[in-house]
Amino acid sequence: MNSYKTLGIVLKGTNFGEADKILTVFTDRFGKVKVMAKGIRKIKSHLAGSLEPFMLVDLQLYEGKTFYTVTGAAIQKDFPLLHSDLDKTAHAFFVGELVDRFMQENQKTSEVFDIFSEVLESLEDSDRHLLIRAFELKIIEASGFKPELHFCVHCKEKITPADNFWDAVEGGILCKDCQSKFHHGKEISDELIKLLRFIIENDFSKIKQLKLSTNTEDEAERILSDYLKSILDRELKSAKFLRMI
Repeated sequence: MNSYKTLGIVLKGTNFGEADKILTVFTDRFGKVKVMAKGIRKIKSHLAGSLEPFMLVDLQLYEGKTFYTVTGAAIQKDFPLLHSDLDKTAHAFFVGELVDRFMQENQKTSEVFDIFSEVLESLEDSDRHLLIRAFELKIIEASGFKPELHFCVHCKEKITPADNFWDAVEGGILCKDCQSKFHHGKEISDELIKLLRFIIENDFSKIKQLKLSTNTEDEAERILSDYLKSILDRELKSAKFLRMI
């Protein structure tokens, strides 16, 4: 059996036996994997403090028949506010659930690992919910569901300002003529179309500098929430909790 080193972020864990846990870990080398953490629930476990959800950790993994087993863990970034501020914690669980739902086990994608690490770091430093919208769109794009933001999803004509609509089923912008013909889609503002295009083309450091109206941020939440439901065929559990806090 082989031993590996990889960066990883714990998404969730399930108790196993008297003192063990089976962790779902998103890694930069192997994607999402199941990891056995032996003895982690014992008071004197040297691994416990390093394997909380939403820490960036250097992991030493041993490849077993069913699971990897973690034999070493060293924290690179612990993101203390994500673990002490309720609003930040709730949003961390939300982006973690997005990763868990979109990524299949052993699906290798360093791009998603990078944006996941980046959004956790940005959430630690900022209270802007726009960062969550940016992560939603970026993981949607990385998973192969990038929305069409420049041409009508039906007639393929270039989108021009004013009187456009959002089609969550087709995943993109619908022009006024096609909306009149097919009678579906929700109105979408020119400001939101510009925002979605900007998010696709830029990183979190530039996105969090944007100044937006509350209306545009609220519209982004509604549109992307509908799109996520359409793709995943259900609402995320953590989304319900976010509405309660």
